Amino acid sequence: MFTFISVTLVSVILLAFLIQYTSRTKAEIERTNTEVETMNSFVKSLNSDYLPRALQISGNQAILALLNYTGNEEEYIDQDWNIQHAVINAMVDGEYENGLGQGSSGSFLELMHSDGLSYKLNDTLEEIKNLGNATGMTIIIDNVQDNNIRSRMEVSQDNPWYINLSMTISYSISNKKQDASWSYEDKKIKTSIPIFNNFIDPIYMIADGPGGEKGVLLTINKTIYDLPGEINPHVENTNFLACNLTPSFLNRMQRITTASPQGIESMVDVKSSQQSAIDYQYLHISEPEGALVQIWYSGYFIDSSHSDCYDLRDE
Repeated sequence: MFTFISVTLVSVILLAFLIQYTSRTKAEIERTNTEVETMNSFVKSLNSDYLPRALQISGNQAILALLNYTGNEEEYIDQDWNIQHAVINAMVDGEYENGLGQGSSGSFLELMHSDGLSYKLNDTLEEIKNLGNATGMTIIIDNVQDNNIRSRMEVSQDNPWYINLSMTISYSISNKKQDASWSYEDKKIKTSIPIFNNFIDPIYMIADGPGGEKGVLLTINKTIYDLPGEINPHVENTNFLACNLTPSFLNRMQRITTASPQGIESMVDVKSSQQSAIDYQYLHISEPEGALVQIWYSGYFIDSSHSDCYDLRDE
């Protein structure tokens, strides 16, 4: 009888222990699964949103800072400079310099530090780390000031209205207990920045008109008009159009007038058969290559080599 009671008691205790253990294990598995799902969701957002956005915010502010600096100095970015390096250095160092940060430091770019915020790329990436820490994750990201990282950053245009940015970095994410982690090696992060309704035009900002007019701050806007029929409001509202016979936005930052597949141009509201109304030609940054041709009977004349851009093929 005593043996039966003892065995029964032991069985009850063992059963209670197993139930408690199973419940605890199930709860731990559920917590782990929830944590992994949260981390997985964060990683997806990191790759598709957070990192591209950090790159975009820093790059956008770098362009604004370069425009602000060159406008204050009333000078274009030197044509001998690599414009890609100038933008990257603005993003990484917050300075106006050429050569991927090598050599002496450049001038301080005021707008890379604004309203108590730093827009340098490492600092925008730091905000992502802080977000991860707030949700129980540790994030380690390459230091973009490392020349090996900086040298693999890219700034380019394959569209007249956008600037492309990319960086190739390695980073890792882990939970506080270090029992769940993700790591990425040489991950290429891409984003783009709109030019229209965003940046002021460097040529209008810096160049003085032939009549002594001072430069003006003019935000680039993409034309909404059907040309050539609506040429008057197009010119009067200083709209820009894409034209592969004219300089790109990045070219315009350096006063380079070479034709680009990503070219953009506007027209100055001047009606004269002796003067091209195309902005950089009117400002005598570059002279017309062809004869002057009138757009319908508007009184506006342009370089005839640009006729296709205004749909004047049948003129």
